[in-house]
Amino acid sequence: MRYAAQRLIQFVLVFLVVTFVVLAATRIGSQDPARDLAGGAVSEAQIEQVKKDYPYLEKPLVVQYGYWLKDIFTGDWGRSYVASQSVVDMFKQRLPSTVFIAIWAIVIGLVIAVPVGVYSAYRRDGLFDKAASVGSFGFISTPALVVAVLALFLIVSRFGTFPTVGRSKYVAPWDNPIEHFKNFFIPSLVLGIGLGAIWSRLLRAEMILALQSDSVLMARSKGISPNRVLWVHALRMSVLTLMTSVALQMSALIGGAVVVEQFFGPKGIGDRLIFAFQQNDLLVIQAVAAVLVVVVVFANFVVDLLYAVVDPRIRLARSLG
Repeated sequence: MRYAAQRLIQFVLVFLVVTFVVLAATRIGSQDPARDLAGGAVSEAQIEQVKKDYPYLEKPLVVQYGYWLKDIFTGDWGRSYVASQSVVDMFKQRLPSTVFIAIWAIVIGLVIAVPVGVYSAYRRDGLFDKAASVGSFGFISTPALVVAVLALFLIVSRFGTFPTVGRSKYVAPWDNPIEHFKNFFIPSLVLGIGLGAIWSRLLRAEMILALQSDSVLMARSKGISPNRVLWVHALRMSVLTLMTSVALQMSALIGGAVVVEQFFGPKGIGDRLIFAFQQNDLLVIQAVAAVLVVVVVFANFVVDLLYAVVDPRIRLARSLG
């Protein structure tokens, strides 16, 4: 519990530091904060409305941050004057698409990485390992945009099952699982292939070390079946690095979502973030930054707690510490 409390404190500190830096970056050097906050081409009436909605814009930066925190935690995330929509409503509409793209990309990445990484380590330097190595480095080196184009020509254009460029839409899996699959498979595949390539290399390296460890050698000497040694003992020892990488890739997934949402759809946070930068929609940029910090730090917090579940030695060390 003490360790969890320490990590929670770190979580809060990181959130405060990053969100303050983002707020400062949007305010420092501004000659007219109200005009900047309105974003885009605005009228004087809109600027006056911003001053009325945010009377603290002329106050010191720390005071502005305090007001912003209060608004965030009371559910008032501001209003996008560019899109004429509250930021909360924008997230309600856009966030589910990005979340499902990220979830399915992680699932696809793990489905690729685990069997490829484990078998590559088991057949180290064999034909499968060499082929997997070439394929992995190829996909790691290929930008998501190129993978998206390849997916378009090799899958979308040849099969009428999946929506074409820009025609994907958000469909919840509980409303229509088949339509959900059609609209989210290709965007998630584009991101998941690259993740699977990275994770398979990480898992392979960890599995090689695990297979040479004393505990695995002891398990083999006890007559435990090779499959159990490989898929239970060795994999359990190797999965910690993979879990860490999954957590760290959360922010990269949002960056990838910007590409696939622009290319395929369905339109989510990534697409809205591009629009916010183009129109200087600062309230949306601040809100997206805050959400990203929460997602990434919380994912790492959860992974840290799961370490103790996967490896009892970590749980013992933390209880003694």
